[in-house]
Amino acid sequence: MKSLEMSEPGKLGSVINCLLILTLLASCSGKTSVEDMDKETQSAYSWAATANMVGDAWIRGAVPNKYAEQTLKRATEELRKEKEKIDKIKLSKDVSKRDKSGLLSEVLQLANKTEEISRAVRQKNRSAVRQKLGELAAEKRSLNKLKKSSRANQ
Repeated sequence: MKSLEMSEPGKLGSVINCLLILTLLASCSGKTSVEDMDKETQSAYSWAATANMVGDAWIRGAVPNKYAEQTLKRATEELRKEKEKIDKIKLSKDVSKRDKSGLLSEVLQLANKTEEISRAVRQKNRSAVRQKLGELAAEKRSLNKLKKSSRANQ
């Protein structure tokens, strides 16, 4: 049996067509900046909740110092990464500059509060951790309000 072979120019044309189709599909299925902002906001909220749970567990003596310190350090790092991701989101008609800058500010505040909690754990200062957890909770509420108000403005 004779195998069917495609000539080199035919192969190249097929490859180019496939790449064009894939590129078109990728561009059509792209998320909007609102979806990107929502995703990063949810991730930041989750890391803040993790910091809250670990801090609370540490106050109760339910987790060792080292675990609390490492987890809080990781939460701080991840919150800072979320801020960087949000900063890279391109503005579009569905996301205002004010919404984006407000979100950046809130995520930075969450990262800073988490870092302060980590420092207080390292110093074994339960009352400072308790106080910072209250401040973290206030920042989480602000983030939630910001998210709701940005959705209402769309």
